[in-house]
Amino acid sequence: MIILIEDSKGCGDMIKFFIVVTWILFLAVVYYNLFVIIPEPVILGVYPYVLGITAILAIALLMYKFIENPLLIKIISYGLLIVFVIIGFTFIKIWKNAKLLNNYQENRSHYLDDLMKITKEREYEDTNLQSEQEGVATLIEANTGIPLTYYNRAALMNDIEKIFDEMIEAISQAESHIHIEFFIVRDDHIGKKFKELLMKKANEGLEIRLIYDGLGSRELGLDFIKDLRRAGAEIFAYDNVVDSILKGKLNHRNHRKMVIVDGKTAFTGGINLGDEYLGRDKAIGNWEDIGLKIEGEGAHWMQKIFLADWYYVTKEKIIDEKYFSPVKLQETLPIQMVTSGYDTHWNEISQVYFSMIIAAKEKIYIATPYLILGDSMLKALETAALRGVDVNIVVPRKPDYFIVGWANASFFEKLLKSKVKIYQYDNGFLHAKAVLIDDKILSVGSANLNTRSLYLDYELNAIIYDEVLCKEMLKEFQNYIDKSIEVTLEDYENPPISQRMKELAGRFIIPLT
Repeated sequence: MIILIEDSKGCGDMIKFFIVVTWILFLAVVYYNLFVIIPEPVILGVYPYVLGITAILAIALLMYKFIENPLLIKIISYGLLIVFVIIGFTFIKIWKNAKLLNNYQENRSHYLDDLMKITKEREYEDTNLQSEQEGVATLIEANTGIPLTYYNRAALMNDIEKIFDEMIEAISQAESHIHIEFFIVRDDHIGKKFKELLMKKANEGLEIRLIYDGLGSRELGLDFIKDLRRAGAEIFAYDNVVDSILKGKLNHRNHRKMVIVDGKTAFTGGINLGDEYLGRDKAIGNWEDIGLKIEGEGAHWMQKIFLADWYYVTKEKIIDEKYFSPVKLQETLPIQMVTSGYDTHWNEISQVYFSMIIAAKEKIYIATPYLILGDSMLKALETAALRGVDVNIVVPRKPDYFIVGWANASFFEKLLKSKVKIYQYDNGFLHAKAVLIDDKILSVGSANLNTRSLYLDYELNAIIYDEVLCKEMLKEFQNYIDKSIEVTLEDYENPPISQRMKELAGRFIIPLT
């Protein structure tokens, strides 16, 4: 009897402790979303765990209200303590990742140094770059180590069927190896088409390597993976869900998209490997995106980036000249790859976007499905518009997740007051990620203008310094705007309380989007 009383008292004290912790975590989440604008790597890494713990504790405390069995209460209480211990070790890993103490980036940097010895870009003396272009190019080389390349050929593609067709054609013609990396890989119509082609090329003796994100592709079945492996292809996940939680990287994904064939031809952009990108998801409808095909030295750098990611998922360092076909192109097109990630030094793509915006003199065009702005990016856009730059931002009117639309809208009023023009694309879902500055600099790739892309995920963009391709992209922007509804300041002067509540709710997912 005495033991039961002591157990009951101990569980009661534990419950009080959990109630206090739940309120502290809940208030921390509220405070962060309402008052903190500048993202901190540690906070962003911890955020989904805090949300999860808060939800678990809230559910457990509700269960305590209705459970009368002392043994069951004791099991739940000690189970929560075990969760706390595991999460405590996970928080340490998150801190180590954010402070660059996990050694991965250092090892990756040494590996890239070895890869750089295999290929060297041909010198090109007459660059003809303007000061704004040189500034961005210098920044990228300083914060990533990736130099500007000149001997390239590139094509923008706005037709998704054509993008997939071009990829399939290049893969069909492959003679040595095929390297593929997507955030999302699905076992649907287009996914099966790629799988069958890769199995065929593997049976022909080609080397096939495929990386998919463990969370983004969580619905990918084992049969898809086993079929490829049986054919001789190598396929691995970037951190499955369990590994992500234990490594403290649940809020840190590999969002890159690339296909590299024989080290000669490479593709990047916004699309993943799924039928929804072809407009086959009725809930989403038409899908608008932009892709880029690169041949030349830029493809070499995409190859290096892929091999560095392969090293992350397999611990295998591949150093061989056969993966870098000699570049024989004589035509020139200045292209520079830029990468970023949660555990890198500089938030590189965030710096590049910021630098592009403050360098603009005439016009800025931005297409992004997710418009989540930190304080510095918000100020850069506001300042550009106030000093007379024509700033245009195109976002989807119907996002893939409704609450993302609420988060996007929470930034509209401030932007509109500074004379930024905002358009909501109304012909399906706009998923393109592009930034255009003064017909001089164009960024196309995987990075959105949001918290995830700028501070959390591994991303890859191609920066193009070419007037012809810039003007080609400008026509695409004008096409987006023609199919959009312009948002005006009048729409936000006296919004209904329901709109304000939606925007407030949207802000609670900002550290996750």
